[in-house]
Amino acid sequence: MSCKLSETTINGMKAIFIENDRLKIGILPDRGCDIFEFRYKPMDIDFLLRLSKGILNPQTHFSQIRNTKNQFEDYYYGGWQVCLPNSAPFNYRGAELGQHGEVSLIPWKIENIKTEHDIVSVTLSASPLRLPLKVERSLTLRGNSGSLEIQERVLNVGKTELSIMWGQHIAFGLPFIDDEVVIDTNAKTMNTELSMPEHHRFKRGETFQWPDARNKNDESDDARIINLKKTGAYSDLCYLEGYPREAFYAIRNKKKNIGFSLTWNGEIFKTLWLWTELGATKDFPWWGDCYTIALEPWTSRWTANPREAIDNKEWLTLNAGEAVEVNFIATTFEDEFNPITL
Repeated sequence: MSCKLSETTINGMKAIFIENDRLKIGILPDRGCDIFEFRYKPMDIDFLLRLSKGILNPQTHFSQIRNTKNQFEDYYYGGWQVCLPNSAPFNYRGAELGQHGEVSLIPWKIENIKTEHDIVSVTLSASPLRLPLKVERSLTLRGNSGSLEIQERVLNVGKTELSIMWGQHIAFGLPFIDDEVVIDTNAKTMNTELSMPEHHRFKRGETFQWPDARNKNDESDDARIINLKKTGAYSDLCYLEGYPREAFYAIRNKKKNIGFSLTWNGEIFKTLWLWTELGATKDFPWWGDCYTIALEPWTSRWTANPREAIDNKEWLTLNAGEAVEVNFIATTFEDEFNPITL
């Protein structure tokens, strides 16, 4: 079968599928340009998390109170989001910003579609309301490739310098992670987020040499391996850092003999967030119904003090009229993993 593109709707929102013999990729232009499905067709496995509440339309499904700062969590179903221009909610130079920024919940415009026998590509763009930014995203499948190529570009269209956080919120779910999974990456260090709840896994306040960590009982713990039967339910957030320019990770289910890898520019997306929620949070927002391992490249760490991080030059800075462009290659694999060079 040649590459092809098709369209449908999900709760009144336009959805696009691009596919070849190996991959079927679902894209949601009307809500954040999310990748809501990343399906490996030979084994019929969708790698991405899908919570039981499903994909909701923010324009038709909403709470009695809409002015909260956690709209991202209200509508979160899993998948892969572009997060911009921040993470923690705060007031940036007079602009009130909710969790993980504006672009993940607003409609994107389809700029271009290319369909030929051996290639299918779609380019989309969006501009958040409160900051003068334009973000573009092109997603491409070629021939019978098992890789999705993604090119993203963020442009400061304003007349002043801007400081931003930019992230790829990629969360994996069942059935891909229903057994023990192993993470491979070329990070050097791992730090734990101090603000996570008591039901965490790793010891706080130390820098570990990846993957040799210690758990909260101060026992040796191999951070590459995630197995609910061995660890029990927990929530955690860790930062993997020290990447070269050619950064990569791979997550593999050995029992199913299937894996997913990502390659990116480690000089721009300097930290990989390892967020794990294995059914431990019984209150809002998960109510015990979230089982995920997320591996998320970001330009900087999460922080409860964004202004301090900006003052310390930890955030990405764009001068007026300046653009930054990055490429990602997301690949499915069986048997052995071999990093793909950008």
